[in-house]
Amino acid sequence: MSYRDRDPDPSEKVSLGKLAFRIVLAAVIVGLLVAYSATFQVTEGYQAVVTRFGEPVGDAYEKAGLFWKMPWPIEQAHLIDVRRCLFNTPFTATFTKDQRNVVLLTYVVWRVGDPLLFLQSLGTRTEAERKLESLVAAEKNRQMGRYELAALVSTEAEHIKTEEIEEAIVQNVAVDAAKKFGIIVEQVGIKRIAYPEENMSSVVQNMRREREAESKIYREQGMKEANAILNQARYEREEKIKEGVAEAGRITGEAMKQAAEIIGQAQLLDPEFYAFWRSLRALKTTLGEKATVILRTDQSIFESLTRPPKPPQGVAAQRPVAPPAASNPTLSAVE
Repeated sequence: MSYRDRDPDPSEKVSLGKLAFRIVLAAVIVGLLVAYSATFQVTEGYQAVVTRFGEPVGDAYEKAGLFWKMPWPIEQAHLIDVRRCLFNTPFTATFTKDQRNVVLLTYVVWRVGDPLLFLQSLGTRTEAERKLESLVAAEKNRQMGRYELAALVSTEAEHIKTEEIEEAIVQNVAVDAAKKFGIIVEQVGIKRIAYPEENMSSVVQNMRREREAESKIYREQGMKEANAILNQARYEREEKIKEGVAEAGRITGEAMKQAAEIIGQAQLLDPEFYAFWRSLRALKTTLGEKATVILRTDQSIFESLTRPPKPPQGVAAQRPVAPPAASNPTLSAVE
């Protein structure tokens, strides 16, 4: 009896059936896993961002539904909660404009406006609230420095500025949050106001150190700007002095030139009178107000006293005639 003519063992048939069932079951499971990893679902209140090897692919999925992607680990879907979130900031101490220390508890209402930027910059709600806490605390301190304590607590309603303070905090915090983290800040409110007693001295010391550091920065900036202004003023002063000296030299030179021309013209018109005028100026320079000299009448420098110049033609009658010389020209006293 040959092998082909032998009837198959029933146990072998059962083993082959189990093996085929296991192969089919494994294929189904693998297919389901692949299909599951290649799809993702976006529910209401969420948006999804798909990344391929860690880099974002396309825009965020805003509508709810079932979507396809490449299997993990090639692509991965990140679900971002875009619903409104509420959290309370810790108690923080701050100073008002009239130097009153208060402790404020605030709350923040926010939501994700740009899922892609939110995922790249923060990624989680915990990190988002930590960043918002820092932004709100800084802006709260800045705004409270503009208002007195009466803006928070007062018996007169018109003095209360709580809503105005909250609106100012929201406007300034919302800009940075949206630009840096893709977060929309809808509301910031003051939930509770307290007055510290035992930690007053430590708070004051911390605030003093912060103010001193800030004032140091302002002083350094002021000194820098003052030095720049002084240097610019010195430079402009030197330039003005140079221009003035040059202009004065030009004017002086022009004046001396004109004076020389006038003197030359005067000398040409009447040389003898010009010599007489020069002799008088020399006498004025030589003799003081109460000078007494003894001289000869024929000395050259003093000839103008006894021998004036002859008048030019046509004006002889207009010029006075000099007195006659002394009979003894040897000595003459002039006082």
